Amino acid sequence: MAYRIAKSLDTLRSQVNARWPKRNKDSDGWIGDAAHFKKGSATDHNPHVKDGSTGVVTALDITHDPKSGCDAGVIAEVLIASRDPRIKYIIWNRQIIAGDAGPSPWKPRKYSGKNPHTMHVHTSVKALKAKYDDAGDWAVPGAAAPKTPSAPPPPPPVAKRPTLKLGAKGKDVRYLQKLLGVAIDGAFGPSTEAAVKKAQVKNKLFADGVVGAYTWAAIMK
Repeated sequence: MAYRIAKSLDTLRSQVNARWPKRNKDSDGWIGDAAHFKKGSATDHNPHVKDGSTGVVTALDITHDPKSGCDAGVIAEVLIASRDPRIKYIIWNRQIIAGDAGPSPWKPRKYSGKNPHTMHVHTSVKALKAKYDDAGDWAVPGAAAPKTPSAPPPPPPVAKRPTLKLGAKGKDVRYLQKLLGVAIDGAFGPSTEAAVKKAQVKNKLFADGVVGAYTWAAIMK
């Protein structure tokens, strides 16, 4: 059977390649390997969507290569913030985020698949031709906003906060402790870590005790 990648994802890949021409592509992918083609598999890396007699793959993996500037985590954050209506879901660093069709639209949830997706960010688009073959520009880190965006502008960003973890100290830790309702001493100790993990579980985040962008957003809402 003939197959191709969705035009929307071809555009995303082209934008990423233009933005970071020397990026590593070792973990890039779109068409599934033998493991993806197991009988009964419905992964978006299979050409399960049909456009006439041609199968369409509605998933794309982009390699995490922060040395070149192509940081998969930042790409994921920008795509999520864009609320692009083409997005079915995004998987990155043991978390899955569904698009506007849900479940839990735009909220990170723990991803329990065998591949933790720490080497690349996975983007799937909806199985509707008007979405998967919408070749309009995407929101890409560091690039100009699309001239004719396929999504409304992103919501105002949450104030930038540093990543905090066990051993951290300072005013940001004090602010975190105030939000968590624990003793405020400016030192990220075991009790603060336990409170962070509790908040992460409550918000369906990966409970690692590290306060990154997703955890800040959940705690500050």
